[in-house]
Amino acid sequence: MQKTILITGPESAGKSELTGQLAQHFGGVAVMEYARTYLGRLRRPYGPADLPRIWRGQRAWEDAARRSGAPYVFCDTGPEVLYIWSLHKYGRVAPSIAKALDSRSYDLRLIGYPDLPWAPDPLREAPDAGARLALFDAYCQLHTQRALPYTVVGGLGDARLACAIAAVEQGI
Repeated sequence: MQKTILITGPESAGKSELTGQLAQHFGGVAVMEYARTYLGRLRRPYGPADLPRIWRGQRAWEDAARRSGAPYVFCDTGPEVLYIWSLHKYGRVAPSIAKALDSRSYDLRLIGYPDLPWAPDPLREAPDAGARLALFDAYCQLHTQRALPYTVVGGLGDARLACAIAAVEQGI
């Protein structure tokens, strides 16, 4: 039976690296962050209308991976990323993103703790450690308010991967 694992959290919390590492370790499929592709093609600053489009692309990639028959699907972000970022940046959330948050299910949710050094990236907007910690708190609060169980993954290097592997093994 296929298991779908969400890897989420604030910017520069190691989501993309963990997604690939976990997929390789468990023999699964990695669904990377569609926003990077979308924003990389955009020839203008993004706005609130782009966030539902990003979710549609992310959902399509995720759905394709779920149809693959792989035993594990590891998702680098989900609708909660767009939900939290919408609130953080624009103070409102598109109905399609709010609906996705309520309807999208995962067998396990991992939230990356922002204990990694900031890694500059043209698509990242929250380099301040305090801002990243506040966003991390928002992820935990959102999951708690919606009764969505999660595990926090932290540590540097191999310790972070070991923490994530243990969480997957215990959670599925």
